[in-house]
Amino acid sequence: MHKLTFSVLVSLFLFVQVFASDTITRAFKSKNETEKVSYFRNLNYEAKREHLAFFKSSFENLIEENTKAKERNKGFLFCLALIEQLKKNNIGAILNFKALLEDEKYNLTKRERIDIYVAMQESYLKLNLYSKVFDCNNQINSLIKHGEDYPLWSYNIQSRLYLQLQQYYKAIPQLKKEISFLLQNKKRDSLIIPSAYNDLGYYYSLVDKNDSAIYFFNRSLQLTKKNKKHIDPVSYTNLLINTQENIANAYLHQKEFDKAINKIIAIDNLNPIDFKNSTYLSRQIMLANAYLGKNDYKKTTELISKIDSYCCMNNISLKLLFLNLKHAFYKKTGNSDLAYDNLYLIKKTNDSISNVQQQKLLKSTELNYVIEQSEREVLEKNKIIKEKENTLFTTIIGALSILLILSFLFVRINRKKRFKIEKMNLSIAQKNTQIEASLKEKEILLKEIHHRVKNNLQIISGILDIQNFNIKDPEIKTIINEGQNRIQSIALLHKTMYQNKNFNAVNFDKYLAELISHSKQANYSLKKQIEIDFTTDDIQLEIDTAVPLGLILNELINNAYKHAFREKQSGNITISLKEIENKSYQLIFNDNGNGFASEFDVTKVNSVGYELINGLTKQLKGKLTTHNEKGAVIVINFNTN
Repeated sequence: MHKLTFSVLVSLFLFVQVFASDTITRAFKSKNETEKVSYFRNLNYEAKREHLAFFKSSFENLIEENTKAKERNKGFLFCLALIEQLKKNNIGAILNFKALLEDEKYNLTKRERIDIYVAMQESYLKLNLYSKVFDCNNQINSLIKHGEDYPLWSYNIQSRLYLQLQQYYKAIPQLKKEISFLLQNKKRDSLIIPSAYNDLGYYYSLVDKNDSAIYFFNRSLQLTKKNKKHIDPVSYTNLLINTQENIANAYLHQKEFDKAINKIIAIDNLNPIDFKNSTYLSRQIMLANAYLGKNDYKKTTELISKIDSYCCMNNISLKLLFLNLKHAFYKKTGNSDLAYDNLYLIKKTNDSISNVQQQKLLKSTELNYVIEQSEREVLEKNKIIKEKENTLFTTIIGALSILLILSFLFVRINRKKRFKIEKMNLSIAQKNTQIEASLKEKEILLKEIHHRVKNNLQIISGILDIQNFNIKDPEIKTIINEGQNRIQSIALLHKTMYQNKNFNAVNFDKYLAELISHSKQANYSLKKQIEIDFTTDDIQLEIDTAVPLGLILNELINNAYKHAFREKQSGNITISLKEIENKSYQLIFNDNGNGFASEFDVTKVNSVGYELINGLTKQLKGKLTTHNEKGAVIVINFNTN
């Protein structure tokens, strides 16, 4: 009976969803062109997200139909920019916003300009381009001074900026000012004040002021329930659940575990259970932490098992919460091995998050370049007028720079002399202390240098990847990909060095493992199952030897993927590096692919890869020979004396 009732309810829910979806599209189509813009802008977030493809194609068609009517098209283009923003394509959104602002033919009103700057500000904030956020804010304030109203739902841009900069103690008073501004405005809707109080409670929780956090969360709940009739059901439910989750989390931080448990159970009763929903899984992790706080290991174990069935490989933040839960559980129950395993996974996940953040920084840098390039084109019209001023300014700055450098050198030389005199008066004990401190500092600096070189090489590789995205010629794309692989082989070497106890040498076994892993990933698109085995006898090589040897192996592995297994879908590669005598080594590279042609001469091959291999072999003062033995065999003998 219960199953039948549940099936009926699910069917009814799906019917309502489909009917609601059809209602939105039919209502949009029934509007005239001007009304379509207003209708789209007034829809709630969920409705827009659900119909993004429909709205995108509709507004693109409207723009195409009204190519010559610029003023009519400005509303359609603005909606397209908002759609790009919803798709998290903030670069595309900004380019559309700027196109509206820079073309005088759109004849924008002050109201339209302020709407565009507010929307642009949102995209810049998500891309961490804070200087651009402030630029937009200045434009908005200028328009407000001329009598325009500020869009209410953009009230918290300034406090969110402080939040993103992790300046929480500045974010709290700023948000209070913004709430005060909202309370004075009679045009506000019923949802905005409860949402603001919920945000304020969240800010207090970030600085561990949980009593204040709970106070504002409860104020948010009271106002939400009081204004239920004036809030659409979806927004009402979402805010209600979010606020109660925040209260449960605050109770958890206060170690009021029973209150946290009761609150979470109440939320689950209010909201349908969906094991694939990250919000639901997050609550279950909170619930498990509460039971763990009460030392109820049975309940905690049951929840961990349930969460483990659905969680959380595709959501890094959720995965991190779950790993921390398991680490705390195993640590508390005395299972040190599993606690350590989860601690290792936490560190690995944090490293992954760091890499994602680095990619975001790289994308932000690229965006900054695109925006500056666009602005440079606009300013090009004034270049002739400003050229003489720039020349004079450059001359003055150059002269001042030279004077400053000379002054700096003079001061530095005198300071060095003074330091030498002072050093001569130091005792032997002080010298020994300084030498020991200097050695430690150099060790740290050397590690940092290798780390930064690795990061810089990865940034260069990332920039090449971005440029490669816009290149259509497959030969050029291949050349850039090969260049990226060579850069990455050197970056991996520096990574291995700063992870090694001896910063002057490379653990080649560890380096080769990472190089092979990278090569497999780089050649993933070829869809070949290539097994690579290697032995290196735990050899430590200096960087002058490791760099050319790493580049040679990079070329050999990538060449094997492309040519040795051209007509095969699988194969094997073996790599052996052995120390034959003191400081004398032998590298053997063998694949079971097609082998060399009978007339093959490695010294005469017209190939960048083999030219690089030959050149690097000479750099190692080594000898390279080739032959066929169930595939291609390449032997390089070299020494490091």
